[in-house]
Amino acid sequence: MTKSEKIRIKTMQIDNVFLRVYMNDFVKKFRDYNSDEFLIVINGLSNFIPKSDHLFDELLEELKQHNFTIENEGNQESINEINITCKNVTKDTTFNFKYQIQNLPALVDISSKTDINVVGIIITKIIGQIIGKFKTLYKAIVLDLDDTLWMGTLSEDGIDKIRKNMISEKGAPFIEFMKFIKTLGKELGIFIALCSRNNSNLIESVINELDENIFPLKNQIDYIIANNNDKSDNIKIIAEQLSILPNSIIFIDDNQIVRDEVKTKLPEVFVPEWTKHTDIVNFLSVSCVFDRCELSLNSQNRRKQYRIIQAERIQNSLPKLSIKTNNDEGHCESTKLFSKSNQFKFSRNDNDFSNDACSLYFEIIRENGENLGICSAITYTQTLETFHIHNWALSCRYFEMGLEEYLLIYIHNLATPKKLLIDFEETEYNQKVGELLKKYSDVFNCNQLNNKIEIVLTDESINKINQNTNLRNL
Repeated sequence: MTKSEKIRIKTMQIDNVFLRVYMNDFVKKFRDYNSDEFLIVINGLSNFIPKSDHLFDELLEELKQHNFTIENEGNQESINEINITCKNVTKDTTFNFKYQIQNLPALVDISSKTDINVVGIIITKIIGQIIGKFKTLYKAIVLDLDDTLWMGTLSEDGIDKIRKNMISEKGAPFIEFMKFIKTLGKELGIFIALCSRNNSNLIESVINELDENIFPLKNQIDYIIANNNDKSDNIKIIAEQLSILPNSIIFIDDNQIVRDEVKTKLPEVFVPEWTKHTDIVNFLSVSCVFDRCELSLNSQNRRKQYRIIQAERIQNSLPKLSIKTNNDEGHCESTKLFSKSNQFKFSRNDNDFSNDACSLYFEIIRENGENLGICSAITYTQTLETFHIHNWALSCRYFEMGLEEYLLIYIHNLATPKKLLIDFEETEYNQKVGELLKKYSDVFNCNQLNNKIEIVLTDESINKINQNTNLRNL
């Protein structure tokens, strides 16, 4: 989205706190990555659209301001699935899908708690599925402990009082909230981290002592940081540890002062305002931040893969794993990774390739044969003289374990003896590419011509790169 386009988008005036969060922390965030104009034709809802509902009208107008134009057609008297045609006006492409109304009582419940009519909620969910098809915006939830996950202050009350609080009636909302977070982690692969002003050893020992029935997140925590530093600083550390950006994080804390500190210093982090745990669940449900367009085994296994890689790194900073290379007919897997990668991606060309372009994607395989998933992809064309890479992306799960080096050698061997060029656009979302260019400045000829960089490997640079990877061909 250009600067002038951003200026034309009016200041949010929508008269509902839940829809303001939806627009500001979900729809507008998507527009940081994608500026395409979409026309969405929804078949079947026309008769159910509320008359004279200013909030519903404001929702449609705000979506239109952000290049999502909704058109309703069809006059059904009852529906259980909605046919949707989504046209990307910018790229002149169209795809169709169905939205299933599977749990109407749940939609009615959300409607009653948020003052958004059911049709409005359905439309937010439809847009959520479209956005999810292009970009996974939020990948982790960072949680405070005291009076957020358990009732009481550990340093003042001690574990016995915490346990007593949690088995009381007042502890029930805390437990239900943790069950909700646990489900996000298990079903969607959302990372779960703790950020607390406590002693980390004390926290780990207390969690080990608590039963899962009063602390459902036991054995579900991916990372714990506990100290007296500003939580904005700790969130940066968590993001680096999980190999994600801070703008992929949702932060939950009961303390208003702490929330304000994070909002001020890390405005890209989504920090919901809440007084009750049900508020958080409603915000996360209506804002669509964790909506997905599909149930994915790869997503479910994300946290397991992360833990395996972390264990491999502890044993050896350059783990010995195998890389499997796959031809990607139709660029299916490659375009998925290109569209979702936001730290290591050389260009913004996610899917606009010529007919003679080829794509490869790469998977990481453990010694026992376990497939840890797709780790990288490249799309390229070649002539008699040149080998031209149009995009190269890495999954954030596999940074700094020798994969970048392995693929540099692989690409060099694939291109030899042709001149090797790669498209490059420097953005705020490919900082890991910048780090690679700096690390191997003798390899990347950054005297760019038409946004292209020449990659030149010598025997000396190949030896240097090989020292930084233990990965091998399968």
